[in-house]
Amino acid sequence: MSNIQQTVAKTCNAQSANGAWVLLNVANGSLVLKGTGTSVTALQSAFGEDECNYALLTLRTTLQGIPDQPRNIFLSWKGPSTSAMTKVKGNQKAQEALNLLSPNHGQLEVLKRANFTERVILEKWGAGTGSHVID
Repeated sequence: MSNIQQTVAKTCNAQSANGAWVLLNVANGSLVLKGTGTSVTALQSAFGEDECNYALLTLRTTLQGIPDQPRNIFLSWKGPSTSAMTKVKGNQKAQEALNLLSPNHGQLEVLKRANFTERVILEKWGAGTGSHVID
């Protein structure tokens, strides 16, 4: 088990607090651990302006009338100042990131920080919501 997988297992699990996250960055053609945290606001701030990042975020929600159910949501981010070449390299690492940041209960693409809130994440993540893009 890699260092990243160990961090994911420790940080985003059934006992995790709401808002727990693991963030990866694509650097020099590899996925590297950028950080961990415990709030959606902190994750929003951790996304790099000129980076391709992948995150696994645990949110606790009510499902089928059962409260406090943990759900791990896979997020992808390409900062507004990210170069085209960095985006290409980031796209090439998407499947690897998905494999490392697992298990997950859904995937979202984050385009803008402004709407990156817990409420919007849960709205976009839910079944039958259509778009899985936070813009």
